[in-house]
Amino acid sequence: MTTLSHPYTLAHPDRIASEDDFGFDPNNLTPTEVMEYLDSRIQDVLAEFQGSELWKVVSDPATDARLIQEIMKEVYLEIVMYQPDVIEATIAAIAQMPRTLDVDDFQEMLHLQVEEFTHGEMALRDYLGLGGDEEYARRRRMSPTAFSTAAMWRMLAHMRDPFAYLGGLYPLEGITPIVSEMIKGVLRDKGFQPDSTEFVEYHSTADVEHTRWVKELVIKMAEAYPESKASMCYGINYFLAVYPLPGWNAAFGRAKQHLGLE
Repeated sequence: MTTLSHPYTLAHPDRIASEDDFGFDPNNLTPTEVMEYLDSRIQDVLAEFQGSELWKVVSDPATDARLIQEIMKEVYLEIVMYQPDVIEATIAAIAQMPRTLDVDDFQEMLHLQVEEFTHGEMALRDYLGLGGDEEYARRRRMSPTAFSTAAMWRMLAHMRDPFAYLGGLYPLEGITPIVSEMIKGVLRDKGFQPDSTEFVEYHSTADVEHTRWVKELVIKMAEAYPESKASMCYGINYFLAVYPLPGWNAAFGRAKQHLGLE
């Protein structure tokens, strides 16, 4: 009988993908089918969001503007809390990519993180524009959901599963512009000013191009590195387990609590 060492001595890419997690073997997907699967998971999340209590409250014209303001303030705070650690962890994961990777692709991955580097500060500016306290935001312990979001990315680096980064990146870039566009009209109608909508305005347009680039890279990696297919399929599900809905719902709960609605 063969005795295996502790399973966590195995890097994630060396482990077996389980059909129990998908209903199929992701290794058997074509590159196009990998992309179709990632797209289907984004549609699942958008459908869940549109059916959520949060979206019903936010999209209801009768909702008090104070509640919308408090929700957005807490969403911005959530970003402030997780964003620096996410950048640090994703750069570490990118650095674990195979050394046979096209240098231009490596550079583009890093360039995207350069663009995102100060977006926690962007969210902080919007948080302050809605009356938030800077000292509190900078000194506050991470919420459980922000901690979980950051921990997911750190775990990818810890487990040396860099291709999972691309699977997790896709909904981060793909969902944000869609929801940002959905929310822009609501914020305008509720009297939000430019000093509290910088993050939403920026990501409603910039992430459209980011999404296109990630799509191209997913196909390219699945073709060049067949072992990446399982990692990318797992990566999107690892991320969706902690973001966006858990974080947004936590922000919603805090907002209601602050206003005495819960």
